Amino acid sequence: MFVLVLLPVILAADEIRVVFPNQPQRREALRTFFRGNVEYLNGRELAAVFSVNTYVNDEVNKLVLHFRDGEVKITAFSSFVVVDERTFQLPLPTYFDGKEYYLPARAILSVMGATVLPGARYDEARRTFIGPAVDAAFNIYAASIESKQNGTLIRVKTSQEFDTRNIVRYITDNGWLVVQVPGGLVDTLALNHSILGGIIRRARGRQLEKSAELRFKLTDKVSLPEVYQVNGAAELHIAIRNPARRKNDRTKELRERWYLDTIVIDPGHGGIDGGTVGKGGLKEKVVTLDVALRLGRLIKRKLNMKVVYTRDEDVFVPLWQRSKIANEAGGKLFISIHVNGSPNRGAHGFETYLLAPAKTQEAIEVARLENSVIALEESDHAYQEFSDEALILSTMAQSAWMKEGEALAAMIQEKLSQYLDAPNRGVKQAEFYVLIGASMPNVLIEIGFITNRIEEKKLGQNEYRQRIANGLFDAIVLFKQKYEGTMLVEQGK
Repeated sequence: MFVLVLLPVILAADEIRVVFPNQPQRREALRTFFRGNVEYLNGRELAAVFSVNTYVNDEVNKLVLHFRDGEVKITAFSSFVVVDERTFQLPLPTYFDGKEYYLPARAILSVMGATVLPGARYDEARRTFIGPAVDAAFNIYAASIESKQNGTLIRVKTSQEFDTRNIVRYITDNGWLVVQVPGGLVDTLALNHSILGGIIRRARGRQLEKSAELRFKLTDKVSLPEVYQVNGAAELHIAIRNPARRKNDRTKELRERWYLDTIVIDPGHGGIDGGTVGKGGLKEKVVTLDVALRLGRLIKRKLNMKVVYTRDEDVFVPLWQRSKIANEAGGKLFISIHVNGSPNRGAHGFETYLLAPAKTQEAIEVARLENSVIALEESDHAYQEFSDEALILSTMAQSAWMKEGEALAAMIQEKLSQYLDAPNRGVKQAEFYVLIGASMPNVLIEIGFITNRIEEKKLGQNEYRQRIANGLFDAIVLFKQKYEGTMLVEQGK
């Protein structure tokens, strides 16, 4: 006879006070929770106390906290926390109840004090987390965007209640929504780094003598919004209603004002799917992830763009979920990175594919190889056969972005040629499942042949992978400049 002992569900227990040295009037509290005898903090509540935005990837159970000094990536049931490119091991794994992420309290506060909240420390005896010193006592912080069926809601984090009757709002001729808040003290850095979307392209803050000015760049013409103070002193809500117009007119204007602010990078394969394996043992999944992360770092560092990965670690993600991740993240570009393979050991070079009927037997074989991963998927997702009718419907759905996809593919081939001493095999087309659902310009890149002995050796080198990332980055910069040209002129006005 044996007794099965189950840990209790996570239960609210106590709280940890949070104080800020330069803001003595500001008092916050973090609820703590016990599971067994371990004290945890709720990840989202942690973000709320420090007025930072969060991103949740439900497909891989990952929570990201966007602090001004870095990103904190939390994975369910993992003891590893990634802060930018640094990995920290907690003494115990995070706990995930299907909705919320819980982290060992003392350990995560220690990590934050050493990274994203420099100078902050936890006084365990007083159960007080002493936050970092700040330059000013702000009362307006970051904004977040919610796209609704009938409009867009801008949620601005505040720590003071404002009289909305005195708030001034207007829209400039070049498409900036301006909201002036009397008595406001805006954290311009936090507002400028807000995670945006929908019809809001950029956010900017400016401190005036007696008020804070919040500016939001619009991608559409709208009527003057309403401003509400909600949740006591927690948030200002700016409600923008969709204008009534014909769908075709709206589509045309959105295309004319299209702005590249979010890129989705898809490292091929992962987890149980190693992809193609070279004779020397190098796996495709390792190369694609490394190149993707290098490319993402370049974009984050040098461009004002949000980067979303379909995976940023060695996990298996089904093909259909990859385009779903891209669409839900509001992606404006989808780049799927792969490594080629061929029975012909002499084949080498790089090529970029578009979603369209294959024109050669070689292209058919490349698509067959990349699509074969569906045999490893456990879900009952129904992949449609590539009949002529199905492919026509799929390409029609993406026809709005076909011209951009073709241009991007050509730019990728051009720029990679400048970095790699390998043959440019050109732009091709084939039927790839991973590209089917992406509602944005999309391409699939085969960066080399891992089945070629010489290219496998190159693909295993950090320097060669960085050259690939540099070429892809230059192509994205060229694409961004070309298709945002009219907007860049507008910004200079």
